[in-house]
Amino acid sequence: MNMKKIAFLPALLLTAASSAFAQDTDFSASATYAFESEFNFRGFQIAGDTFTPSAEGRINSGLDTYYFGVRTALPTEKDDNRVKMHEYYAGGEFHFGEKFAVDLGVSHYQFLPFSEDSATEGILGLTWKGPLNPSLYVYADTDGDMLTFEGSLGHAIVIDQKSALLFTGYVGTTDFHVGSNYAGFMIDYSYSFTRYARFAVGGRIARLDPDAPDAGDELVEADTRVWWGVSFTAGF
Repeated sequence: MNMKKIAFLPALLLTAASSAFAQDTDFSASATYAFESEFNFRGFQIAGDTFTPSAEGRINSGLDTYYFGVRTALPTEKDDNRVKMHEYYAGGEFHFGEKFAVDLGVSHYQFLPFSEDSATEGILGLTWKGPLNPSLYVYADTDGDMLTFEGSLGHAIVIDQKSALLFTGYVGTTDFHVGSNYAGFMIDYSYSFTRYARFAVGGRIARLDPDAPDAGDELVEADTRVWWGVSFTAGF
């Protein structure tokens, strides 16, 4: 599947979901078209300029929510060795009270052209809706040889009825590929055109510490990366 087809996939999924669930007020869907000046994944800097279109559907049932979606990463470099990532995922958020929730899901990653790095993972997340909105996620692949732990905090400062500053910090450790410890921080300015359409732009910084050998069998040194991203999200 080429880059143009993948780029239009979120819109196609959103259109199909709208037709199937237009009369069901408990269903919502969104598509996001985004660009990142770098593609960093679990402590590894994989590519430079990258388009990251995605689409997601959500079904609300009482306090619980079920979701499914697709995320992609499409580097702009025309290189035979560029890494394209496709992620397909589904799961449910099960609430205990108004603030605490357990997130259970499954995700399948495809890394092309390096298909040997593709993996299917189980997802377990614990989230708390409150000050700084803390969360802890565990990702375990079905082969039992990759395990990732990631925690995050987030906060929003409302500027007016349409705009806000969003702050997110995270830290993680993973066995993905060879192994890595990583931490990062993001700040975004978000502007809502309507209830269902918003634009965001912001900066990111991450400390990547991959435990991976380079061509000389020496460990790759830790690296601090700084990049930016922009996105537009629309849905119903």
